[in-house]
Amino acid sequence: MSATSTLRVRRAIDTDEYSELVGPALHRVRRQRGGLALLDDLWGSDRDEDVAQGLARDVSGGGVWLAWRGDELVALALVRERVLCALYVLGPHRRQGIATSLVRAMIDSPTGPRDGWALPGDRATKSLYESLGWKARLLTMRGE
Repeated sequence: MSATSTLRVRRAIDTDEYSELVGPALHRVRRQRGGLALLDDLWGSDRDEDVAQGLARDVSGGGVWLAWRGDELVALALVRERVLCALYVLGPHRRQGIATSLVRAMIDSPTGPRDGWALPGDRATKSLYESLGWKARLLTMRGE
């Protein structure tokens, strides 16, 4: 059985479904270059409470996607206006095709992403996008 053979992907229905992934995802993004700016762009803040409220709004708008392997939630993604803004796979499940399967499932939906964001230096995400045939089209530089 392949690592992704039992992967189930769908949009989130409520915030309880993914709450255990939010903490590890926020911890990871906060450590990356550009991570705090990403959180601020997405939810106007990097505070846990603001992110949680923003994600709840994103769930109601159909923008939060989840992936399970068996009964275990292993990944989440955020799509806004056909842009994949954030993607997180639990550490022990990385490099097993989960992110690829999740993004392909989203792309196959009628309102799936056409574009994706990657933080500076995030070669894994950039490589994922390139494996899907996506090409870099825009680089945003910001003065502080």
